[in-house]
Amino acid sequence: MTVAAGLGYALIALGPAFSLFAGVVARKPFLVLTLLTSTLFWLISLIILSGIWRVFLPIRSGAWWPYAILILTSVAFQEGFRLVFWRLYKKMEEMLDSFADRISKPRLSLTDKMLISLAGGLGHGVAHAVFFCLSLLTPAFGRATFYVESCSRMPFFLTLINLAPGGCVIGTPLLCFMGAVTLHYCWRMVWRRLSEHQHRQFNS
Repeated sequence: MTVAAGLGYALIALGPAFSLFAGVVARKPFLVLTLLTSTLFWLISLIILSGIWRVFLPIRSGAWWPYAILILTSVAFQEGFRLVFWRLYKKMEEMLDSFADRISKPRLSLTDKMLISLAGGLGHGVAHAVFFCLSLLTPAFGRATFYVESCSRMPFFLTLINLAPGGCVIGTPLLCFMGAVTLHYCWRMVWRRLSEHQHRQFNS
């Protein structure tokens, strides 16, 4: 393939994150710092996880259970780091509110908290995109592309489920469905928080 195709795949991986960064995060230095901290935090967690599993890889057994253990322990490790990050985030909110009280400034508003959460989550997404997506794009800048037998009609870099038979057929609908479910849940959560905030202001 060409450099243009490689850049196109890179923009598919990082385009949404770049749009959020340019439109929201880049306007406030504190949000930029939060994004960089979150990205570094998740990259460190992924590097630690890779280092742990490097001792046991490659798996030469043809059985399925070593791969199941690999996936389950990796997910558990990442979720544990997610809880640690959440506790650190809440601690940071308390510190900022305490600092605002000491200098007689208003506390963090609901919008401020949502922006900080957005920057932290965006850092997580960027870290995963760099670690998982961009690491696969090195061959995309060569003179040829790469296909797999399970999805021979589309390049490897455009498929979501590359190792399952018919993965390219179910990959795109599955991605759209999960995106719709995620957006629906996020909208309900934001609407509930906004309603609670307005109700609290009305009562006060």
